[in-house]
Amino acid sequence: MTTALEQSTDLRSFLSSVRRLTVDEKLLIARQAMVLLESNYAHLPLKNARYALNPVQRLRLVVSRLSRAGVADEPDWRFHAEIKDIFDSLRDLHTRYVMPEPYASAVAFLPFRVKEFFDEGRRAFMAIPAGEGSTIPAHVELLTWNGVPMDRAVDLFADRQPGANPAARTARALTRFTTRQLGFSGPPDEEFVLVEYLDAAGARREARERWRVALPQQDSEVRDARVESGPDLELDIETARLAWLRTRLFAPNVLAVIEEGDGQAPVAVSDGIPVTRAFARAFEARAVPGTEIGHIRIREFTPPGNDVAGFVNEFIRLLGQMPAGGVVVDIRGNGGGNPVAAELVLQSLTASRIESQPLQFIVSPLNLRICRGPGPGGEDLGPWRASMEQAVESGAVYSAGVPRTTHAELCQVPHAYIGPVLLLTDALVYSAADRFAAGFQDNRVGDILGVDANTGAGGANVWQHGHLFGTLAADADSPYRRLPGGTGLSVAIRRTLRVGRNVGVPVEDFGVEPERVHRTTRADLVGDNVDLFAFAAGLLREHGRPRRFGIGLKESADGVAIEFEAAHVDRADVHADGRPRHTVDLGEHTRTLVTGVADATELRVEGYEQGRLVALRIFRRDGQGQFAPVVTYVPA
Repeated sequence: MTTALEQSTDLRSFLSSVRRLTVDEKLLIARQAMVLLESNYAHLPLKNARYALNPVQRLRLVVSRLSRAGVADEPDWRFHAEIKDIFDSLRDLHTRYVMPEPYASAVAFLPFRVKEFFDEGRRAFMAIPAGEGSTIPAHVELLTWNGVPMDRAVDLFADRQPGANPAARTARALTRFTTRQLGFSGPPDEEFVLVEYLDAAGARREARERWRVALPQQDSEVRDARVESGPDLELDIETARLAWLRTRLFAPNVLAVIEEGDGQAPVAVSDGIPVTRAFARAFEARAVPGTEIGHIRIREFTPPGNDVAGFVNEFIRLLGQMPAGGVVVDIRGNGGGNPVAAELVLQSLTASRIESQPLQFIVSPLNLRICRGPGPGGEDLGPWRASMEQAVESGAVYSAGVPRTTHAELCQVPHAYIGPVLLLTDALVYSAADRFAAGFQDNRVGDILGVDANTGAGGANVWQHGHLFGTLAADADSPYRRLPGGTGLSVAIRRTLRVGRNVGVPVEDFGVEPERVHRTTRADLVGDNVDLFAFAAGLLREHGRPRRFGIGLKESADGVAIEFEAAHVDRADVHADGRPRHTVDLGEHTRTLVTGVADATELRVEGYEQGRLVALRIFRRDGQGQFAPVVTYVPA
């Protein structure tokens, strides 16, 4: 916390240094926002219907007002508040307005965090210090905020958040109550807060904390470039940027452990299974104390250096070290990232081939124009082009749905864990992480346990204004213009649809509802989620049993002899180069001979329990012509 304080200033000093926008700059921002919402925004029909909105007309009114004489003296905060409210009313964390510098780089903070918990059905709030400097003791119950009861103060702040459902708005309010990325939220209204709390003796105490504003000193500290540079990402940009800044400010020692040294060396940021350093920001793994289950936390789906294969294989490696009793895959707080990485990770958890979720453009002349050329980063948009052109005659609102992850890529992922799997979610799960949760449910990988009643409900591929500007930069009549002073606009360019039993349902606004919900307790906050993981362990015992599906191969002139060591797998089917060759009923130890596979290059061995596919092992010829198990993902 000392570093954060040293790099910070008070809120009044920060605001006095901000440059004002000209009227022409404000007009440019409003007109560019109109282009994005009217011609590019994938969810506009849904938002208009669901929330009775007309954001494009609101922007027209802003342009009309700014075009009149006498508006030059209008304070900037009024313009920023109006544009921000128009975008926030969409309740879409992909489609955002980011205020210009220095707001875009700044974070306002108080030296503690606010956490919600439930005590015998009563809703309450706890203070968690964020480093040094707080006058509020650790783990005390907060009673009031500037004289307003805490539950009322949180609900009022949640109403100002752009989350798609009540759970998402509350979760975002709590994470932003004391740490705010000013480009998205704007500055706090007050310079300081008065907080009332219960001390350890049960007495009511009061503390006064002053807002501080930090401007990271180096460009690399402003934002992690890989967080929001890729047009292929599905990401809650604010959450990703805020998490990066919060770690920079309050936990620089964690980043130092992760970033220093050999990127391939194992590192354990906390007690648990060491994670390869290059992926230590994304993963955390451990065996849960006092249980027979494992826990893998996935904080983000953004592979460093876009190393999707390395990301997937690190997850597979960690799965290989999990106990047989079950594994909790924890994506709480995950704002998304690379959707292909998310779906390939999901594939490693199931023997069945998952179905990739498709993406759709909204049909507009401008989107059709974009699809007739290469997209940002050279992406081939051809798969969407024909349906966009046909829509001129058919009147279709959306293009065809095209999956992001190909069948060939999914076939390259080995089944890495055959025990029961439980997914842990909260209302901050968004975008590619929402895709992961929806795919987990739709493909029946396992049950979902939530600490909230829904995920964040974000389903789209997000492009920055800069991506759109660059796509048509060579066209003299491009409608896109450079934004002033570090201003940012982003848009949900392609929407995501669910598959399987929820086929065709949009992820946006509806999200993923868990099968079971656990309300966070006081013990969870002070004792490393002890009640949560006890509950999760009980669910894993209810819904699955430890399995074994060990396979040994020995090839001879007669065929391939296969030795099985199995538990809770009662049948195996063998396929050679995609053709069924053999089936056998399994006991604990079973030996069988498969003939007619001398020329085969791949053996696929499927394990079933009571007719349900539960395990898969793949063997391919190696450089010496022998069958070797496939244990890693190799891109197709």
